[in-house]
Amino acid sequence: MMIDVEALRVHAAEVSGERLERTRGRLQHLTPGELRAVTETADAIGQGVVSCLLETAASNTSVAAVLENLYPVGNGTDRG
Repeated sequence: MMIDVEALRVHAAEVSGERLERTRGRLQHLTPGELRAVTETADAIGQGVVSCLLETAASNTSVAAVLENLYPVGNGTDRG
């Protein structure tokens, strides 16, 4: 399996961050500590999804092939 795990993890963190930004208005009543907890929870969920994808890819060649295509190791290009 040749999946760029770091790229997948970064992408998950970016998606979590973007989703939080979209809901920032609804979160404005939270204290800084509560907002930090929400942010950390969202990131942990995203990273958990990555772990599940990688675990599934280890035993499912179809999932592995998709992840290898989306997150190839060492291709030197950025996702658009």
